[in-house]
Amino acid sequence: MTESDRFVWQRLRRHFKTDELAVLVSSRRQFTAHLLPDLQTIIEDQVAHWSPELLGFHQEIEFFPMKLSDLTISEGKRAVQLTPVQHQDIDIGEDEPYASINNGLWLIMIDGDVPAAVMLSKFLARGGPKVQVEIAHMPNDVGHDFADGFLRTIQSQGKSSRYYRNKAVSFESTDFEGTNETMRVHKLPAVSREDVVLSKATMAQLDTHIFDFVKCREELKRLGQSGQKGILLHGEPGTGKTHVVHYIAANLPGHSVVLVTAEQMLDMEEHFALARVLQPCIMVFEDVDLVARSREDISGQKAETRLNRLLNELDGHGEDSNIVTLLTSNRPRSLEEALATRSGRVDAAIEIPLPDDDCRERLFKQYGQALNVQDGALAEAVLRSKGASAAYVKEIVRRLAQRSIMRGVAPLVSREDVEAVFADAEAEASSLKRNEETVRRHIVEQGDEDDCGSC
Repeated sequence: MTESDRFVWQRLRRHFKTDELAVLVSSRRQFTAHLLPDLQTIIEDQVAHWSPELLGFHQEIEFFPMKLSDLTISEGKRAVQLTPVQHQDIDIGEDEPYASINNGLWLIMIDGDVPAAVMLSKFLARGGPKVQVEIAHMPNDVGHDFADGFLRTIQSQGKSSRYYRNKAVSFESTDFEGTNETMRVHKLPAVSREDVVLSKATMAQLDTHIFDFVKCREELKRLGQSGQKGILLHGEPGTGKTHVVHYIAANLPGHSVVLVTAEQMLDMEEHFALARVLQPCIMVFEDVDLVARSREDISGQKAETRLNRLLNELDGHGEDSNIVTLLTSNRPRSLEEALATRSGRVDAAIEIPLPDDDCRERLFKQYGQALNVQDGALAEAVLRSKGASAAYVKEIVRRLAQRSIMRGVAPLVSREDVEAVFADAEAEASSLKRNEETVRRHIVEQGDEDDCGSC
């Protein structure tokens, strides 16, 4: 680069040895921005053979995709300036983040003396961030062959991520409208079978519909059956649906995990596209009833459009895909029938129920394994917690531990401790019910007064 090179068009003219940049031919592809580290690495690996020169350039508006034709503009304010190559760290779940390029232009000479250029750029589309790869060359056979082969390699290698495979990823919004999302990589907790306290019948359902299914998947596909499956995990709040999801994810080896909450469903196409790249994959939709409510309960075109997009994306996996979709809900009866009762979208509905007596006893032992529970205390706790969720049992155990510490007898827990802790918890619950009834009565009375006033 010479000192006089301020604009990209100047450098392109010297590289292509022509003042008529309008003769250049280009081809481009767009990808989900979540694959930026993979795409950049593929480009760097391919151009390394030709000792490339890497340039940075200015992008004035991030909502419009930059094209190579924009870089050839030589007059007015639209002329694109050269800049230092800018990098941004991206979380890939390793000790060090990946240093991604914001915008990059690689200038190369193929076959010794044939100029070409490879451009990588990012922009914000309505459906989420995108990455664009574009190849420019002179109008000759060598350039055409190079561009076709280069893009084919990117297209094919981009279908198999090297950085996010076998990891769990989620998304968080980075602006007020939730349209720009950052992907985060997580290390999900290791959850063994012994850590899951459910009835034998529920565990058998998980085995049949998920673990055994995955073991048989390839043979099923050879027999002409679908390799994808949708599972609805439903139950009261606090019964452990998320814990079950972690158990499934931790015990399906070789599977990537894509975690999506209701607020991220604006960009669900991006998430489904990523799942297809990462398969075999587990897609998790937490609290799906917030988006997939019955059409009768939906108010507004936007909500119905979002529901239709979800249904269409679930249909679009393809019979040969290796994707298990897990949907969780506290209110299964509120779900749209076209989702909840349609095989191919939801193939099995598994209830994660409130724990029975046996399960509550196991939960008390599991959460309180560091405590020394005296005779009769455990039985009393199991009895007093009838109808409670696993989350409630966990909190009761913590209160018992705290009480034993305050009494100076930790880790000892007596039956009297159990009675005292439950008495407090039941008083709190009773107070909440009284407040709820007072509010409800006030609403009813206020409504009666309004009716009388209108007579």
